[in-house]
Amino acid sequence: MLNPEFFNTVKYNCDVSDANYWGYFSICTLLLRLRELFKIERELEPWENIKNEEIFPWIEKKEKRWKELENAKLIPIKINGNFYSPFDIDSINSITVKNGFVYGAGYALFMKPSFFIGSIHRFEKIDGYNVYFIDKEVVRDIFSSPGMSIGENIFIRLTDIKYRLWENLQSWVSKKGVIYEIILSEFGNPNEWKYPFEKFKNIVDKYSKIVLYHEIAEQKENTLQWNEIIKYCDTSKTEHILRGIKDFVADLSENGPVHRAFIEKDRKLLGLYILSQGVYQKKILKITMHQIEKALILNDWQKIEEIRVNEFNKWKNNLEKILNTFNIYGFKEVKNLTDKIFEEGGMN
Repeated sequence: MLNPEFFNTVKYNCDVSDANYWGYFSICTLLLRLRELFKIERELEPWENIKNEEIFPWIEKKEKRWKELENAKLIPIKINGNFYSPFDIDSINSITVKNGFVYGAGYALFMKPSFFIGSIHRFEKIDGYNVYFIDKEVVRDIFSSPGMSIGENIFIRLTDIKYRLWENLQSWVSKKGVIYEIILSEFGNPNEWKYPFEKFKNIVDKYSKIVLYHEIAEQKENTLQWNEIIKYCDTSKTEHILRGIKDFVADLSENGPVHRAFIEKDRKLLGLYILSQGVYQKKILKITMHQIEKALILNDWQKIEEIRVNEFNKWKNNLEKILNTFNIYGFKEVKNLTDKIFEEGGMN
């Protein structure tokens, strides 16, 4: 059985990370993260309302805690009398998994240390990877991500997926376009769903496949030096673009979600993938996503595969150009190159 000290030390490290990195987020993003964390800590569903008189004192308490922990350092994780590095996932999980919990740790946007403890919903061995589908997260920091992969371990964070999708669905309902119609016709209008929201569970399962195949592909396309370049990022824009390029290579590879949709001829999977792109991805891949969308409307899967292969080769080439530029000219020229890629939507 896991002792409370384990959960407390992970919680402490989450607070330390948040205390040292909350300033990297915009005010709007920070408030959204805090609102989500507040609900998760209270085991609320995304659609449940919260009162200002409940969350405001909680935020004030968080801010006070962060002030106390400014410049504090991460501490070793203590489990049953033994100490482990906060990033020693394998050793820690060799103990926690037996008790129904999985521990995750890594570096997120802005190289922010990110940690969580979640209950295991189910475990699968997929393509040689240990895949943990995580339900309730009992400890976590303010950073959120639908998936995380380190070595042979892949973590699919269902709570984050639920919150992410629920917010997106509210905006999709009011938008026009065939892709929105595909998704809403398949899963229904969330405003008309009845508890226990079985259709929402279906869309969460579908999105989980996108995350799963993205994480598998990212591991297979992993370039160790890429993380070294990320460490030099001095602006969020540059880091977003670099991370986006790495995501494009993974998503458009033979192991990624786009090819998976082609293999299974899954309109819902591909439509959901198109709609769930981030701001920077939508900007850079605007023309490509429009081409895939047109082919999807026509149900022309061969055209979709042709686009995927061409785009994969292009983004793989872009990635290699960035690596070569970094090795020869350093990070300053990498930044100039990424700015050009962002404006031109890639380079052939």
